[in-house]
Formats: sequence, C-alpha cells, structure tokens
Amino acid sequence: MNDIQELTIKELLNSNEYRIPIYQRNYAWGLDETTQLIQDIADYAKDSPTNNYYIGNLIVFPRHKDNSLYFETIDGQQRTTTITILLCALKHNYLKYDLSWYSKVNLSFDHREKSNLTLFALYNNPETVNHGVVDANIMAVYNKAWSIIDKICQDKEISVSTFIDYLLNKVIILRISVPKDTNLNHYFEIMNSRGEQLEQHEIVKAHLMSPIKENQSAMAAFNLIWEACSNMDRYVQLNFSKDIREQMFDNYGTENIKISFNDLAALYNKNSDLGDEEKNHSLERLFVDAANNTPYRKPWEESTDKDQSETYHSLITFSNFLLHVLKIIRPDNKEVVLDDKRLTKIFKSVIKSEKDTASFSIEFIMKLLDLRLLFDKYIIKRKQDKWSLKKLLPQKADKDKYYYKDTFSQTEYEDDGSGQNRNIIMLLSMFHVSAPTQIYKHWMNASLYYVYNHRNTNATEYAEYLWNLSKVYMLDRYLAIPENKVPFETIIFENNGKSVNHDKDILWSNINIDEYPQKGEHVENFVFNFYDYLLLKETKDTDFEFSYRTSVEHFYPQHPTDKDPMDFNHLHSFGNLCLVSRGMNSKFTNNLPGAKYENFGDAKAMKTYSLKLKSMMNTIKKGERWDETKIAQKEQEAKELISKALFSEKQLE
Repeated sequence: MNDIQELTIKELLNSNEYRIPIYQRNYAWGLDETTQLIQDIADYAKDSPTNNYYIGNLIVFPRHKDNSLYFETIDGQQRTTTITILLCALKHNYLKYDLSWYSKVNLSFDHREKSNLTLFALYNNPETVNHGVVDANIMAVYNKAWSIIDKICQDKEISVSTFIDYLLNKVIILRISVPKDTNLNHYFEIMNSRGEQLEQHEIVKAHLMSPIKENQSAMAAFNLIWEACSNMDRYVQLNFSKDIREQMFDNYGTENIKISFNDLAALYNKNSDLGDEEKNHSLERLFVDAANNTPYRKPWEESTDKDQSETYHSLITFSNFLLHVLKIIRPDNKEVVLDDKRLTKIFKSVIKSEKDTASFSIEFIMKLLDLRLLFDKYIIKRKQDKWSLKKLLPQKADKDKYYYKDTFSQTEYEDDGSGQNRNIIMLLSMFHVSAPTQIYKHWMNASLYYVYNHRNTNATEYAEYLWNLSKVYMLDRYLAIPENKVPFETIIFENNGKSVNHDKDILWSNINIDEYPQKGEHVENFVFNFYDYLLLKETKDTDFEFSYRTSVEHFYPQHPTDKDPMDFNHLHSFGNLCLVSRGMNSKFTNNLPGAKYENFGDAKAMKTYSLKLKSMMNTIKKGERWDETKIAQKEQEAKELISKALFSEKQLE
C-alpha cells in the first residue's frame, strides 16, 4: 500500500471505509466553513476547469477487522464529513446528474450513534430522519447545502452539473497513511498543538513593502499604519501611541487624517514612539518570517492607554478588510473579489499590473487607514451581544480622554437610540445576518464605497442609501427572474445602488419553496429579514433586533405528530415559513402551531423571535386557526406589504 495517494473525491467516496475514532472531536463545521469550501471549489471550476484543486490532506491509519481493511481517520474528518453531506444533498436535490455510482456512505463514527443514524438517513431518505435522535450540526449543514451550492453556482454563472463534475473528478485529496508502529495518541497530540502558520496578510504586507525597501523611514511608516489597522476589534486611532495619534488625526487624535505619508515617515528618525521593533523590522526580516511562519509582537500591544479602549467584535477579518479596500480603490479590476482565501494571489496580480508599484504601496496604505476610520464610524460592530454604531470623540473636560457616542446622535453627549442611529443599525444588521459569511459582504463593500465617496453624509442620506440598496437586493437579485438578475458588483459600482428592474415582473415563487426542482430551504434569508424590517416599521417594536436566525422553520410542521401532513403548496408557502435560530429549530421539531405557542409563546421568549414568527404566534394567541386559509392570507399580506415598500419612492418612516 502506498503511504501517500492522490484521490479524486469520486475515488474517495467510492472505495474503502473510513471511521472517525472516539478521540476525535464531534463534527463541528457550520455554514461558514461549508460555504467557503463550496465557494473555493466553484471558483476553481469556473476559473481553472482543467486544473486539479488540492483540497488538503486526509491522515489515516490502516486497520483490519474481519479480514477487511478500513482507515481510521486521524486528521481531515471535518472536510471529508462535509463532502459526504454535500453528496447526499446533491443526490436528493439534483436528480438530472447521475450519481448511481454513489451506492453507500463509506464514512462512520465510532460510538456516535446519532451521527451515524443522521448521516445514513440523509443518504437513504432525508424524510426518515428521526428528529428526536439527530446530529444537529450534520443536519444543519445538510439543510442548507443544496441551496448554498445552487446560489454559488448562479453567482459564478456555472451550471450545477459543471460544479459536480469538477468536485468529483478534479478536486484532489491526499490520503496519507501513517506507519503501523505510530503512537496514535502522541501523533494526534502533535497534530492538535501545531503553531499557527503565518497569515496571508503578513505575506501581502511583505510584497507591498518591497517597492519601498530602500527607504527605511517609509517602511517604518508603512509598518506602523499596517499594524494599527490589523487590529480590527479596537478603534484604529487607539492602536497608535498618544503622541503619534494627535499628530496624525484631527480633533485631538479622534477624527480625519491630517498628515501625509511623507510627513509620517519623517517622524521615523525623531520620534521614539515608533519603537525599536518597527525600526528593526526590515523587509528581509519580513520575508524570513514568512518563510519560517514566525509572527512578531504588534506595536499597539505595548499601548499605554488600553484603559480608554473599548473592545468590539468586528464583522470581518483584517484579510477580508484588505480586499474591501482594494476593491474600492480599484473598482474596475474584476480580479479583486472578497475571498480572502485568494488574498495573496489577488494582491500579487494587482501589484504586477501597477505601473508605479512604490506609489501604489503608499496609496494603498493611506487608503487603508482612511477606510478603517470610515469602517469604525459607519459600519456596525458587536459589543456585549448588541449592535453598536458609534464614533470616537475627545471628552470636553479632558482632551486626553475619549468617549464613544452614536455616530448619528443628535446631541453632543447623549445617544439617540430610538432615532436614525437605531434605524441605520437595523438596516446594516439586516444585511449582515442575512449573509454572515465574509465572502458575501457585498453590502459592506457598498456601504464603505458610499461613505468613501460621500464624506459629509448625514443620517437621512445614509439611511436612504441603505434602504434603496435593500430594495435593489430584492428587485435585482432575490425576486428577479433569472435573466434579469444583476451582479452585486454592477449594483454597487455601476448602478450606484439603484434598481434597474423596478418595472420588471417580480418572481413571487422565490419567496416559496418550489416543488420541482426541490430547492430545500432556498428562500433567501434576506427576504425574511427584509420583511421583518417592514414589520418593524409598522409595529415600532422596541425589543426587536436582527440576529443570527439561519434556519427556515415551517410553522405548520412538515411531519406533524398524529396529524395529516398539509398539501405541498401551503406547507412551503412564505405564509407558513419564518426564520429561527438553529437551536430553536431543533426545539420546534414536529410540534403543531398550538403546541409551539403553548411551549414557546411566553413574553420573554417572544422578545427574541423574528417579527414574522411573533406575528404567527400572536395569531394562535388570539385563538385563530392556522390552516390553509390563514397561510394563504398571510402570504398575500406579505406580498402586498413588500410590493408597497419596493415601489414606494419614499424612505420608510
């Protein structure tokens, strides 16, 4: 037996048996990791269809039992389990592709009966899944897998058949068999204690600094800005020392940049606050660190005024933010996409295309800082499980101290939580929770592009732009007939966030689940959240906020206990659907609407629900029947409210 074998995914799934040992952690991938995997495969299927895509390693230990060989999986179980789930989803949802060769699931879990039962049921017949005995993670990925594949293939303008062909025949996994005398416990310990590899953005940094490597002052200034921007969970001004901060930014170090790159570089020789670490961090050392996967201590980690900084959770990583900046300053470059898996490749391509690479590096680092300031001020963050949209300001009595207030507050010190600031938070969070995966943050790219080009925007103007953008998402993407769909980049950079389909027919079937081809939970989450925003404007519900509700729930269940199932069209109608959290989805299971209200309709729980679900619960609370007539009524009400909003020229009050 060869120690290392290259296997196509078809070969992996069609030969040998693989078992996940008990010492391995449970299946833990979610929708983000699954979406990224599908996106990577689709990218290669579109851009490099004749080349193989190496998906990673599968480390195994060969074992024999009852004269048969199987492989104990040491490393790579998350990826291989996900691929198995994807094939199950394709098998049941894309019938035009011949998967008859896929005759059984060849992956199992030692001593994890729930996982085995779930996986085998999904292969044979998803309708037979016992929701009382189910692996929630496996089930959650399966429920969304088909719609994610279908959506990404549409976005990439490739057929699902093309995607499957590439997945099965061009995606390669390296199966590596460890020697028979290997101490598996020790090996597994080593595998899980490996240090982090150097991140791609640090390699990009080295490439950007290369054109200015002869100018130590410029390199120091570049490094200072880069490292300050790389900490996405603090306001960027506070990642500089106080003295540098007040020389760089207006209003006592809190607002716009007031210094040029050359002036900042001039501080290199005379300001000790730049520190020895920056002075000694030469370009050569950066490349040596890149080769050795060696990180180094960040300059802002030595900041003396940490006590003034509040910690927020950024919605994107620094690597992804770099691509937002690059797309905004080079909007016509079609190679720039928001996929940080390709970060190094994208930047190398852009740098190569620039006539003056030194000027580009300086331009980029200053635009990076500029857009970080705009990001901190105009893009929501998470703080203690709440959405936040605030700006940094000096205190009136002591300019050396700072405070945070609503970006669009109407008074100097008081927050305006019930006014336009809250409205903008709602609009931004509506976009975000509908597409939490970073590669789909087109709305964020649009928002940053808008404030980048409208420096003096006020609350009314910004809210109007976001509201119009949400209508474009509905008209030009999610409710548009296929031939009228508009790419996100065209919406942002060519159409300026305005719809071109306002007089075209709406494809209302997109708010329901189609009977054939079976789309699973393919109704876009944004449609549900857009409808919740409309309900919010009607109800003025002060308890409501958008959160990560990612599971589509049938209020009248698909498999009711001791009750006949409802006909397909009413069951899968928008009137009977709502978004819930993954945990709530498993609790609702097959309960009828009355039981759902009795078990989960208390006032405290209702505060956490989507407004659509709250409306459904209130229907039961009022003693009304939840039947085909009520569902049809609810769908019609939704269509009328959505139509009124989409074709109104005015911003909702």
